[in-house]
Amino acid sequence: MDYGEVAVGMRARYGRTGTVGTVTALQAIDGETYAVLDSTGLLYRVDQLAPTGAARERKERTNEEVEEQLRHEREGVVRTDAGQFDLDNSCEGGG
Repeated sequence: MDYGEVAVGMRARYGRTGTVGTVTALQAIDGETYAVLDSTGLLYRVDQLAPTGAARERKERTNEEVEEQLRHEREGVVRTDAGQFDLDNSCEGGG
């Protein structure tokens, strides 16, 4: 990312760790430009940051909506015998 693309208030992601945050300050140190992300308070080189979209807003849900989602998810877990659950292949191991 070019320094000109970074501005205070923009959302950015540091690709090596997946850290996402809002740029709160820009600093020049030893000829490099760094951005401070609010999520960690740490400095990140601006050329290592990628712009992200707006933060996803959390949808407020009622208790009924949460209970309905839990009921739906529980329907997918069916006990087939005394010691084994059929998870509809949702948790297959790798290897």
